[in-house]
Amino acid sequence: MSKHGQREVDFDRLNLLGKVVYVTGTTFHVLGNVVESVVETLSGVVREAERAFKDGLDSDLDEATILDERKGDD
Repeated sequence: MSKHGQREVDFDRLNLLGKVVYVTGTTFHVLGNVVESVVETLSGVVREAERAFKDGLDSDLDEATILDERKGDD
């Protein structure tokens, strides 16, 4: 048995119902991993945005100034 309590399955030996259950389970497992990855990425973005917002509230920081302004015709 593998580390998650799953056992190796010989797909060719499964009947139709077994194949449907196996494919459905595998699909949900993959989708779960994708959703988990997206949630982790979005939570990282939210943490960074919150940190940047709080840094912007720091009274020790000066306002942004334009150092060089160029026309788009260059």
